[in-house]
Amino acid sequence: MYRTKPMSLDDSFDSFGVHDGRKPDIHSAQSGLRGLVCALLCSLTWGCGGGSSSSGTTPPPPPPPPPPTSDTLLAVTNAAAGSIDLLTIDTTTGIPASVASNPMPDGPTPAAVAIDPLKRFLYVVSTSGELRGYVIVPSTLNLTAVAGSPFSTGTQSVGIAVDPSGKFVLTANGSANTVSVFSIGSTGTLTEVAGSPYAAGSDPSAIVVAGGQHVYAANTAGSSVSAYSLNTTSGALTPVAGSPFATPGLPNGLVVDPAGTHLYASESQPNEMSGFSIDATTGALSTIPGGPFGASFAIRTPVMDAGGKRLHVANGTEVDCFEVDANTATLSEIGTSATNGQSSIALALDGPDNFLYVLDNLANQIEVFSIDTSSGALTLINGSPFTLFAGASNQNLGPNAIAVQH
Repeated sequence: MYRTKPMSLDDSFDSFGVHDGRKPDIHSAQSGLRGLVCALLCSLTWGCGGGSSSSGTTPPPPPPPPPPTSDTLLAVTNAAAGSIDLLTIDTTTGIPASVASNPMPDGPTPAAVAIDPLKRFLYVVSTSGELRGYVIVPSTLNLTAVAGSPFSTGTQSVGIAVDPSGKFVLTANGSANTVSVFSIGSTGTLTEVAGSPYAAGSDPSAIVVAGGQHVYAANTAGSSVSAYSLNTTSGALTPVAGSPFATPGLPNGLVVDPAGTHLYASESQPNEMSGFSIDATTGALSTIPGGPFGASFAIRTPVMDAGGKRLHVANGTEVDCFEVDANTATLSEIGTSATNGQSSIALALDGPDNFLYVLDNLANQIEVFSIDTSSGALTLINGSPFTLFAGASNQNLGPNAIAVQH
């Protein structure tokens, strides 16, 4: 009977498995086997050395973004003191409550403030050419500077907006006649997008984003509104055909209605409101027939209630109110709603909860109105006005800008 010889290490294999019948070099065979074992072990540990090699490895992922707070937030910048106040809002009563760390340090000459839609980051733009970013710490609501802050806009910046997706910060750069766009990183750091800054009209002072895809800047000295299409991936701006669009007066503030179909500009010299219809596809503006709509006072910082029923503006001492025609989008001035403070320099709106917040820059306090969901009428809530923080009324703060994020 024919019997085969048992296989041993003295038998050689071609490519680790094909027997060629020749007596091999035992050291080569053992070396090949060790190489195979090493290769298997390396594949199980994502590379020899456990992945610690500096070459050919994937860099670690960026840190996760901070978790958002569940609070509705109100922020106020103090120009004279160079500080920020952060308050929480009771969404049932509308009452604002100061956080324990107020006032928090900021920087020189803040001009406008915005909170991103997820309430993770807060940004302040300054006439000193700085754009300052802060992380909102959920557990304490303290503000800590994001890495790299402050960021330079290179010029006097006076208006700010964060797009609805929370991907971009946009600034209106007054004396430079430009607008800038910065992308927001996962930790709140800002990077100016390619092509920024973009040309605007003369002295842009306010900026808004409509429908997440169109951007508008109020050119005060230029008596016009610049319009852009926003690339929602890159953040790049492209001027809309026909831009800038003329306004009869000097625009100082902008607001878009809740439907995103109309844009309104508060103006001085003369005191009035201009209204425009927004082309949903191109973003082009066309004047609402019957405008501009006269105002009895110098007005600024327009806001519109969540129902699109009334538009409100600060007139220095009170709140000037306009009725919005549901069919034509025309405005009719219907009178003022008196605050119980000394001034009304700026307004902010909590649309989902129907409250209006008025910044009193003389007494360092906030007046709060509830908004009637049927008529849009304003009523001062009990306890109004509310101080920015304990002892604020006796300090030289110079509050000048306000923002609310539900």
